[in-house]
Amino acid sequence: METQNTLKVTPSSAISFAADGNQDVVLTVETDAGAWAFEKSAWITATRDGNKLKVNAEANVAEAARPGRITITAGNAEPVKINVLQEGVPAGETVLTVTPADAIEFEAKDNTAVELTVSTNAPDWTFTYPESWMTAEKRDNKLIVNAKDNTGDANVGQIVVKASEGEKSVKIAVTQKAGNEGPVSPEKVSGSLSCADDLNISFVHDAVDPVKKTLTFTLDKAAAADVRVKIALDGQHVDEVNFDNGTEYVVFPEGLCTVANDGILTVPAGETSATVEVTITPSAEQIAYVTTYMVPLQAVAETENLTVANAYVDLFVSRQSSKTIRNICYFEVNDCNPLNAIEYILEDGQPFFDAVVLFAGNINWDPDKQKVYMSANPNVQALLDNSEELLQPLRKKGIKVLLDILGNHDQAGLAGLTDYGCEQFGRELAQICLDYKLDGVGFDDEYSTYGYSTTLWFAPPSAAHAARLCYETKKAMTELCPWETWVHLYYLGYIYSTLPSVTIDGVEHLPGEFIDNVCADYGGAAAPVNGMERDRCAGNSIQLNYGSTMSESEAKQIMDNGYGWIMWFAFDPSGTGTVNSNRAHSYQQFRNMAKGCYGQDVLEPKNVYNKLGEGRYDPNPHPIN
Repeated sequence: METQNTLKVTPSSAISFAADGNQDVVLTVETDAGAWAFEKSAWITATRDGNKLKVNAEANVAEAARPGRITITAGNAEPVKINVLQEGVPAGETVLTVTPADAIEFEAKDNTAVELTVSTNAPDWTFTYPESWMTAEKRDNKLIVNAKDNTGDANVGQIVVKASEGEKSVKIAVTQKAGNEGPVSPEKVSGSLSCADDLNISFVHDAVDPVKKTLTFTLDKAAAADVRVKIALDGQHVDEVNFDNGTEYVVFPEGLCTVANDGILTVPAGETSATVEVTITPSAEQIAYVTTYMVPLQAVAETENLTVANAYVDLFVSRQSSKTIRNICYFEVNDCNPLNAIEYILEDGQPFFDAVVLFAGNINWDPDKQKVYMSANPNVQALLDNSEELLQPLRKKGIKVLLDILGNHDQAGLAGLTDYGCEQFGRELAQICLDYKLDGVGFDDEYSTYGYSTTLWFAPPSAAHAARLCYETKKAMTELCPWETWVHLYYLGYIYSTLPSVTIDGVEHLPGEFIDNVCADYGGAAAPVNGMERDRCAGNSIQLNYGSTMSESEAKQIMDNGYGWIMWFAFDPSGTGTVNSNRAHSYQQFRNMAKGCYGQDVLEPKNVYNKLGEGRYDPNPHPIN
């Protein structure tokens, strides 16, 4: 009696394919027969490799689904029949497949042509190929390709078939062995890591949703074999960047950054690039306020003879303030060291002050040079000249630093310049911001005599001229400074909420477009200029040297009324200038504001920063006794 053969196919359940773009289904065949065979429907593709059968489907160009079957036989065993069902193409969708789509490897010479079958519902299809060493011919739905005889180095490239409608394309890697004699060393390629996305990530203070970025590794030419790189975090790179640039970036917590595919990025043979996704996850516990974190992503070669030319992509992560109302403080720099602002911190680590105004530089007229210019007394000039020691520590804590501009008892005034004068003076102020790393300027229209003369600089004083100066200054700062800059106003003189629009080349610009925030004179609430909401206005201006106060309820009411700022004037916690310290009184007002608006306290300051005399400031903290 004849022995019955065994036959097992795994998996043996029915197979379902989409109309296009399917992954191979691999069947494993186990039998005790000497051989096995298979039959299939015409549109099913099947490639045998040992005891494996790789199954796929050509594109279904009809809207109706189509059934099919694969039958596997071995000796006298019971055949295994696997039903296959492929969906129809959705209305309006383009499908395209090329069979076979595996990489093609040619010998150096005497090759047999390879026939590719193209299935698509598009009206037509096109193709490209490496013409220098291949031939290709289109015959109906077939593409016949071959390689020319090769007497030189190995060839690498790809065939790209594209449907005439839509974005569908199929890429097939092609290689040809070298035809020259002698040992062939592995091909050398070079690649670089890049990211086309915005490299800066700023999380809302209570954010929970992660942010994804796409990295691309690009080769200088297609490689004959797959190229692999490992994307890893290199904390030492952050130290190197900080040392080279004088920055203070912090290494991003490693557990909050993940790279897909375990960090492995593979460029397939015949192609020149591949991508991998990086996920950055927010964490209120691990991402502090007023800190910029660097995510140092490095590409490390895992393929022999791969050189990584540009290995790093650096992402920068920060956490946005939770404040709905902020604090701007005017420092009388003739008396006080503005570094004192960094000592006032909320319980959650945010700085109490969001902006500092250096009060003040001046607008003046130089009769010898016949020009308007920004003049600085010895105190202002010392702060600018020693910006790295005396101003940049504020900015590194997340506090904006603005230079206030004030009239100075001559004919030059903020509201009395011609269009030419506004453009020239605005450009000078922007250059000062760039040179000394400032975040903008404030304008305070006081102490000018407005002696109008007929030079090209001066015009009769008006709100329109004041608005034009604001416009030109904002425009110049935006052009020159590679960081965010502000135009801030103190309402006095011709500068008030009724500033008019500025029309340039027939285009009207509302003042809210070029003025960032405003405050009123002592005790007042600032009304918004046209094009601005209350969230850019100070709801009160408090002169601390006059003993002005603010209760918790008053602060909360200002916030509830939609104001986005509170202005503090003449804060002096050291008393080392020409006025007495107002630290105790000021600190209590800050605490009241923080409790009323933020539901938290201001931590008790540990140090003061002293002023040592005219033009001299101490950059070192001194403990409060």
